[in-house]
Amino acid sequence: MALKVLSFGQELLEAKLIGRERRFFIKFAESETPLSEIESGTCSYDFAHTNNTGSMMGLIKKGRRILLSKSDNPKRKLACTLEAINLNGEGEKPLWLGVNTSVPNRFLQELFYLNKDYDYGLLPFAKDYAHIKMEAKNGESRLDACCYNEENSPKLWIECKNVSMTEYDAACFPDAVSERGQKHLETLMRLKAEGERAVMFYVVQRTDAACFMPAEFIDPEYARKLLQAYAQGVEIYAVTADVRKDGIYFGGYLKLAPCYFKG
Repeated sequence: MALKVLSFGQELLEAKLIGRERRFFIKFAESETPLSEIESGTCSYDFAHTNNTGSMMGLIKKGRRILLSKSDNPKRKLACTLEAINLNGEGEKPLWLGVNTSVPNRFLQELFYLNKDYDYGLLPFAKDYAHIKMEAKNGESRLDACCYNEENSPKLWIECKNVSMTEYDAACFPDAVSERGQKHLETLMRLKAEGERAVMFYVVQRTDAACFMPAEFIDPEYARKLLQAYAQGVEIYAVTADVRKDGIYFGGYLKLAPCYFKG
C-alpha cells in the first residue's frame, strides 16, 4: 500500500491550463472546456496563484489538465493554487507533475516525523537524529532544515529543491540558471568542512524518472559546484513524490546518474 505523506485536506480541483500570466499567476478554464475554445480565446477563465518561480520549461501548454487546491482564507487575492500539471494526453492515464515549490520542505519534515514508524526507511540518512528544525540559520546563511540531538554531536544540515524536469528519463535540476542554488551548495561545502553533515535533498514531484543528474545543459556552474560538493562529502539524495488528487505519496529514492556521480 502506498504511503501518503501529505494530504490536501480536500480533493484537488481539476481544470485546464490556458497560460501563465506574469510570474505568479496562471489562467485556467473549467475542466470540460473544449480545447478549440481555449486556443481561440473564447472560453471563460479565472486565475490561480503559482509559487513556482522557475521556468517550468515545457510544462506550460494550452489545454493541459491541471490540479488546483482551494483555500478558504477570505484574505487571499486568489483562492486557488496550482499544484500539478498532467503530462499525458487526453484518454491516457494522468501523469501528474507537482509544481508547488512549498512541497519539498513539508515533504521532508513529514518524512522525518514518520521515519521511526517505518524503520527509518523514509529518511535513512537521518535515523540518528531526534529533532528537526525547519528554516534553520547558520551564521548569515539559512537552510531548509537542520536535524540535531540534545548532545553535542554533528548537526545534519539539509537544503531541499523541487525538481520538475526530466531529460532522457533522468530527473534534472535546475530548470533555469540558479545563482541562489549555487550559494546553497557553497554553504553546504563550508558546513561539511567545519565538521558538520550536509545534505542536498531533491524532491522529484513526478514518477517517470529513473535517476537524478544536474542539469549541466542549463546551468553548468551549478552542475560543477554540485559535483564539487559531492566530492567533498556533501550527501546527495533524490526522492520521488507521487502527486495524486488526494495527496502526495512517498515514491522511493532515485539512483544518482553514474555518468556524473562516480565513486
